[in-house]
Amino acid sequence: MTAPQLTTTSQAAAEALIDRLARVLRDEIAAIGQGNLAEIEVQFPRKQQLLAEVEAAFADPAPLLEGDSPRAERLRAKLSELRDLLHQDMDILRRMTEATASVAREIERIRDRHSLRGLYDRDGSAGTGPVAPTQRFDQSV
Repeated sequence: MTAPQLTTTSQAAAEALIDRLARVLRDEIAAIGQGNLAEIEVQFPRKQQLLAEVEAAFADPAPLLEGDSPRAERLRAKLSELRDLLHQDMDILRRMTEATASVAREIERIRDRHSLRGLYDRDGSAGTGPVAPTQRFDQSV
């Protein structure tokens, strides 16, 4: 009878681990929504640690998830909720990364437009070529 007790204990530990990771993900998502981006850096090590623990706990998921016991069903439901939270968190972080890259490209474009690049050579003498690129117009209409 030790095996079922071990599984029950493991299920309880796995459930608590999932709850802790879900809490960290919710806190991170809320912080992003509030514009508190510094919180992402604070939460990252804890999130990474909990993800590693979840992967280790579910290396062999069969004993934890098999069966029709209320605890196994609850664990499967919590895993489904965790998957949804992970996808939501990843989507938000992906969009933040894309937005940051877009802003960086726009800043670089503005700097290029307002710089003296192209007006002077490296030695400080006036450049010989055109500063603005030639524009082509579609005259086929």
